[in-house]
Amino acid sequence: MTMNLDKFSIEDFSRELKQRNVAVWRSDDATWSPIPVALTPTIVSAGVWSSLTDDARLVLSAFPKVMSWLLLRAGADEFMQAFLDKMLNGLSMLESKIARLSPSESWGHVTVRLDLFWHHGDLKIIEVNCTIPAMQAYSDNVLAAWQIANGRSERVVSNVDDLLQSLLGLYRMNGGICSRPRVAILHRAGDSQLGELQWIKKRWSGCGVETVLVTPDLLTGYGDTWLASGEPCDIVYRHIFASRLRNELLVERLEKASKYHIYNPVSAHYECKAFLAILSHVAADPALSSLAGLTNEESLAIERRIPWSRVIGGHIASISSEAVERRLEGLVIKRSVGYGGHQVILGDSWYSTHTQHKLNEMTGTDGPVDLRSFLEWINLDQSVWIVQERMSGARRQTDVLTRSGIESWNVWFDASIFLNTSGQPVCGGGVSRVAKNPIVNIGAGGGLAPLLIGNWPT
Repeated sequence: MTMNLDKFSIEDFSRELKQRNVAVWRSDDATWSPIPVALTPTIVSAGVWSSLTDDARLVLSAFPKVMSWLLLRAGADEFMQAFLDKMLNGLSMLESKIARLSPSESWGHVTVRLDLFWHHGDLKIIEVNCTIPAMQAYSDNVLAAWQIANGRSERVVSNVDDLLQSLLGLYRMNGGICSRPRVAILHRAGDSQLGELQWIKKRWSGCGVETVLVTPDLLTGYGDTWLASGEPCDIVYRHIFASRLRNELLVERLEKASKYHIYNPVSAHYECKAFLAILSHVAADPALSSLAGLTNEESLAIERRIPWSRVIGGHIASISSEAVERRLEGLVIKRSVGYGGHQVILGDSWYSTHTQHKLNEMTGTDGPVDLRSFLEWINLDQSVWIVQERMSGARRQTDVLTRSGIESWNVWFDASIFLNTSGQPVCGGGVSRVAKNPIVNIGAGGGLAPLLIGNWPT
């Protein structure tokens, strides 16, 4: 999409983004760092987004089925038990414990964010965020600022409003009786996404649902009632990893999250890249699909939307080292548990100085690290590693508003879709990120772009 910047008000854009606090909170020096925002939007047609939504919901419906199958196999097969143990390694004791319970204890999400990347024109699901599927407010505010700067007023999806309706719907589905329940957003002290949380609080409270922000040390209980800073509340919306929790009452109640209206449930195991690799493997094998209880529609949706992915290393590998070596340039290697792209290796840059330095740090070695020695190291590592088909991606030149002013970036861009796991109301909006690096991440210097869903005039 091209833009005529003569009709675009940079002043309005900058003012709106600042007022809406599209920024990262730096607790170490108590400052706000504005998130770079592209002036040109990411546009996805309504038909493509609708098809993606249908497929994404089918993919999500397969999650608890495949987890149940994994648990059943692990109980009867020592190699599968070893795989499960290794897959869950890196999670906290609480996260690992709940993962081993019935999947019903770790299902029922107000929202899940599926991160997407383009591959030859199709949108593929490359990662899953269940615990902190953030950026609803950022995405709403970036789009609103862009519209105001363009003098436009087209009606768009509000991710923050969808999130509230999904939260209230799940609360009532789980027996909540208050017509206007009070919500406590649970977050860590110094949360970098404080600006987003403040906006959600403002928006929900403005809709008549009183909302407060609370850190774990200020959340207590009286009977089955929650107390946030001493005041009763009905719902805890969890914006913090379970691994960070030391609050004994919270830890105890998280094992029965739906009963105590804590959303989302602990489900970090679904964020493991190895789980997506197992999903990809099972869906490609009719016999395994049948054993896992997948429908034909679920298997086809997984094959359409999840890139080919396989576990590598040791007895639990589902692809040989030789096959990885032959296909290296077309693969991405990832540690199963990890965030922010820090333990992701692009096969075609294996021998670059940057990647070799990263490999030296990972393996604790000096000198060049070839693929065979790395795969041997994986056998000794306590984590599961996977290979994933490299996505072709999508790239464009765009002006970006940064704290230093307007800069021209040649960016990779992605998209994410927000969904819930409990039926209506369907969260169907999304967000788009941009970065100069194909590993798109805001924390590593990337930014955001307005995401337009539909057939928009240019």
